[in-house]
Amino acid sequence: MFRILAIILVTVMICAAQTPAPLNFDVASVRPAADKPPGPMPMMGKMTGGPGTDDPQRMTFTWVLMRRLLMTAFDLPLDQLSGPDWVMGQDVRFDIATTLPAGATKEQANTMLLNLLKERFHFTYHREKRDFDVYSLVVAKGGPKLKTAELPDGPPPAPPEPGSRMQPAPQDRDGFPVLPPGRSAAQGRGQNGVTYVTFRMETPQDLLGMLQFDLRPARTVDKTGLTGKYDFKLMYSMAGLSGPMGRGMVAPPTAEGALADPAPDLFSALEKQLGLKLERSKIQLDVIVVDHMDKQPTEN
Repeated sequence: MFRILAIILVTVMICAAQTPAPLNFDVASVRPAADKPPGPMPMMGKMTGGPGTDDPQRMTFTWVLMRRLLMTAFDLPLDQLSGPDWVMGQDVRFDIATTLPAGATKEQANTMLLNLLKERFHFTYHREKRDFDVYSLVVAKGGPKLKTAELPDGPPPAPPEPGSRMQPAPQDRDGFPVLPPGRSAAQGRGQNGVTYVTFRMETPQDLLGMLQFDLRPARTVDKTGLTGKYDFKLMYSMAGLSGPMGRGMVAPPTAEGALADPAPDLFSALEKQLGLKLERSKIQLDVIVVDHMDKQPTEN
């Protein structure tokens, strides 16, 4: 009997030794935030520091919403979270200051934040699958109409200084920004509900990175199989798109009161101008559902 108990005890000790300790911040302070922000602040609050920044061992959340904390912890967009009104709303905010172990990665920092929410707010959750719209970018019938990126005659132009504001490029006679060859860049302008974009040394994935804002909340995926760098332009109407710039927009009237010659919608413009096509389908993704979360954190 004693031998059996000894074997069980040794087995438990081995299992405990093999189980990694949970990732936690070295130090963490969590407090309810003031009713008013301490200064100019994004809608969901401000996050500074952390891995990949100039201050990798400190991560601070100021006047931050709980939904922003959850989005960061799970690295998910807002529509893949579901919870009580106070969790998803804009009334309850927190100030959080943390220090991280040296060498922590972004993924580890997110896990530390999740563990902090579990400890200080008694957060519990489950995952469930839900359907989401997805647009796949594919090559249209007839093939792509993308021009291989042009090389400059001399050295490529220098990139903008870090932190400097992008200056509007001059326009060609059709209203497109004029960008120099040889440096990867994209710049667009809008006029009367029509978007004009110039791409230099960009890929279809770069194009989708811009279009995802017009196609929200749908996801986007590149299935063109095109891996080169290209120079191309795209002009399309924002009317009818689900993004913030397209909702409720209609073609502008001319001075005489008749409708202006309408710009093509995004889907037609992609096919006619670039030889690409957006195909809509459904995809199942995980949604984090909040089972429980205290409104007040435990004491520091």
